[in-house]
Amino acid sequence: MKKYYQYADDVINGKVIAGKTIKLACKRFLNDLQRDDLVFNESVVDDAIQFIGTLKHFTGRHSGKAFILEP
Repeated sequence: MKKYYQYADDVINGKVIAGKTIKLACKRFLNDLQRDDLVFNESVVDDAIQFIGTLKHFTGRHSGKAFILEP
C-alpha cells in the first residue's frame, strides 16, 4: 500500500494522532477516491513527492545549520 493511503487510513483509524482538520482532510481524501467524477493519478503524485523530496532548506531550523543567537 502506498504511504499516502496508509497515512490517511491510520489517521482515520486513530493509529496516527492528528487534529480535527487533518482527520477531515484524510476522510475527504479517502471519500474522493470513491468518486467517479475525479481521477487520482498515482504516477503524478509519486513524481511530485519524489521531486519535493529533493528540495532542501537553506535557511531556518530545517536547514541543518546551527542557529546561534547573537547578543
